[in-house]
Amino acid sequence: MSENRMKAFVGHYLTKLKTFFFSKNVLSFLVFLVLSFLFWFINTLDKERQVTLTIPVRYNQLPHEMDITNANSSVVQVTVKDKGLNLLNYSEATLSPITIDLNRNFYSRGKIVVTNSELKAKLSVALLSSTSILSVKPDSLLLVYERLSAKKLPVQLEGKIDLAQQYVLSDKITIVPDSILVYGSARDLARLNTVNTEPLQLKELDEDVEKTLHLQRIPRIRFSVNDVKVNIHTEMFTEKELVFPVRVLNCPPDLTIRTFPSQIKLKFNVGLSHFKTVSVDDVTIEIDYQKILKNNTGKQKINIKNNVSYISNIRPEITDIEYIIERK
Repeated sequence: MSENRMKAFVGHYLTKLKTFFFSKNVLSFLVFLVLSFLFWFINTLDKERQVTLTIPVRYNQLPHEMDITNANSSVVQVTVKDKGLNLLNYSEATLSPITIDLNRNFYSRGKIVVTNSELKAKLSVALLSSTSILSVKPDSLLLVYERLSAKKLPVQLEGKIDLAQQYVLSDKITIVPDSILVYGSARDLARLNTVNTEPLQLKELDEDVEKTLHLQRIPRIRFSVNDVKVNIHTEMFTEKELVFPVRVLNCPPDLTIRTFPSQIKLKFNVGLSHFKTVSVDDVTIEIDYQKILKNNTGKQKINIKNNVSYISNIRPEITDIEYIIERK
């Protein structure tokens, strides 16, 4: 069959179907069919019917140090009766979980029974007043709980903070609280040393910042708090020079190590508010006797430790010093 004849064939039958469905008799039939369906549907909605609803259960006021290790069900199946129109209100999208308050005394371990009357009382609040509760399965909830181990851990800020040019931290970054209690099994807690915040990224920072950050969740671990406040203080800096003493670490009591020079001049950037208060305790210049033993050449490279946040970009006048060892 040619393409033109095929098109003509299809067009002919489409015209017939169109004529059939839009004929007076067929249209009348379809109208009565739709009306009949609507009357049947309205009549059905006006009658009482029974349905079974699945409702999740949530628990409130469970102390951080307690954990439910077993429960006979996390949902309840409730059979209800109401008019069909009212039952349309109940769907998975609109049904909220029922919340069971666990405000009671807890021991090291034990069981909690949520009775059938308690369940029905909670369900009655969640359902329409016209809805009758016929049955609840399970008829009660059995919860097995135990006390978790606890450990105090420091909170660590995770992220990267880039300061704007000519700016330094005017004080150390503070986290409130700086440590929290965490709860879990002794085995899980043994592997933890810190709790990290969610990542914080700040660029070209030139002002004080206070942010509330969530703590990163850890599987099977609970926190005494879930958020901390991070405070960051910045200010403009200027350059300063100061002489610091050289300190010797791990020197035996029967020896004296003299360094040449005994003091070294450092140049560094310091926040304006601390310019006049910088002390020799803010930066430590040191050499280690243990390193001298390994490389006894009469010269030793110094190690510089910055003990404060408001000093940066430390540049020593010299990096190697001479020394002599004397016995007392």
